Parts: sequence; C-alpha cells; structure tokens
Amino acid sequence: MKHIKLFFIYILLTISCENIDSSIPSYLEINNYEIENNNQSSVPHSENYLSHNIIDCWVTINGQFIGAFEIPSTIPVLMENTNTIELSPGIKVNGISSSRIKYPFYEKFLITSELLKNSSIEINPTTNYKKNINIIFETSGSFEQTGTMFENGDISDTSVVRQNHEVFQGQFSGAIFLDSLNSRFDIRNIDFLDIPLNTFMELDFKSNISFNVGVIIQNAGNLEIKEELIQLYPTNEWKKIYLDLYPLLSGGNIYSNFKIYLDGQFDNSVENNAIYFDNLKLIHGE
Repeated sequence: MKHIKLFFIYILLTISCENIDSSIPSYLEINNYEIENNNQSSVPHSENYLSHNIIDCWVTINGQFIGAFEIPSTIPVLMENTNTIELSPGIKVNGISSSRIKYPFYEKFLITSELLKNSSIEINPTTNYKKNINIIFETSGSFEQTGTMFENGDISDTSVVRQNHEVFQGQFSGAIFLDSLNSRFDIRNIDFLDIPLNTFMELDFKSNISFNVGVIIQNAGNLEIKEELIQLYPTNEWKKIYLDLYPLLSGGNIYSNFKIYLDGQFDNSVENNAIYFDNLKLIHGE
C-alpha cells in the first residue's frame, strides 16, 4: 500500500511539473515599425520619406491569431521551436483610439524564428505600401510642384498658399492663414473623382485651430451634397492621420462622383490662425 501511495504521489508531481513547464512562455519583443528605406532625418524630411503613424502590431503565429498589441511591446507566447510569425501594421481609424484596425494598404512583416521557453527574440518590423494599390494626389498632395490641387468653394474668402516656412517634407507644404478679414476657408480638389468605397485619405497636418474634413458627393443632375467626416483639433506637432471615407462614400451610388474638402473659420481666441498640411493622398485597392 505504501508503494502504491508513493507511486500516485510521483504521478501527481510529474503531472504538476509538466503543467508548470507547459506554461513557461517565450517572448516576442516587438519594436516600433519603420517604413522600408526611410531616411530618418528630422523635419523637414527628405522627398522620398514615407510618413506613417503605425501604433499597433497584429500578431499571428503559424496561422493562429495571437492578438493586437500597442508597440513597442513584449508579448508572452506559449510556443517554442521554429515558428512562422506574421506581423500586420495597425492604425487608429480617424485618430480614434477605440477604432483600431490592420491597415489594409500596408504589407505584412513575415519572419521565421526559433522560440525558446523563458527567452526573448527581438523583432524590428518594417513595411511599405502594397504593390496593388492606387494612390491619388501622390504628387500634387506633396505641394512640391507649382500650382495647386485645390479650388475655393463659393463661401471661401481665402485660399491655399504653397509655402516653405513650415514644411513636413521636401521644400514646400500647403497652408491656410485666417484673420478677421479673411475669416473663412472652404477648399476642395478641382476635379470630381470616381473612387471606390474602400478609400482612405492620409494627411500630415499641423494647426493651431480646428478644421473640418469631408466629402462632396455629386449625384445625377450635378446635384452636390457636402458631408462632413471629422473635425481635426489643434496640434503643435506634425501629426499623421488615416481617414476612412467609406461612411461618406457609401452615401452615393454607382453614378456618383466625389471631391474631398477642408473647411474652417477664424478663431479669434488664437493669434495668427494657421493650418499646415502635407502629403495629402487618397489610397484604395484595385
């Protein structure tokens, strides 16, 4: 009987040790994303720099989704040996913390690595735009060329200025200056566009007043409807934002065409009202 009791105690201890051992994780140390071949110079960046605001990493290992993590992050995983790790760049949609997605136009980062229990591997993910996407305003939205992609609406008493005083990238950016005499701006791209529902607008901006971004929908009979998407708030530093135009574009139909617009008005509580923007582009898949 004593030997039987000792045997059962041995079995229980063995099972317990195996359970403890199976719960010892490996660790992924995931650093911030970088865009491939980016020049990490300070503002103003070089002309071939691609701005981004990737804040999350969506992790899949061997086809199993592990979770979405704010980066940089150290992630415990109950896996070992050789594994295929897939990292997808994540963003805030419209700058909203509760609306986080894998950005559909960035490439995944893939790595095959050996995982060891109670050990860490460091990963420095990179990405770039996917090859099968369309980018509208990639050139005109950088403001490097003379001329402008914008025209004024009927109620606008000021226009976009191409200037080199405050620039995010290259030598020029667009700017709007308001005062008590030139107190309202309402600008939109010149030509109507036929764009699909899965279109995002990317924008780098810096502003000391709030302003609005939206879409003008042109339906049959040239009837135009102006729909606001979001109000962007002041920021002292250049900020990158990804705007999902689907909620507004879906208000049209197969015959609709679209323009994007920015508008706002003078804020007399702020000195020297100024809005700067750069790298405005519309992106959609094929």
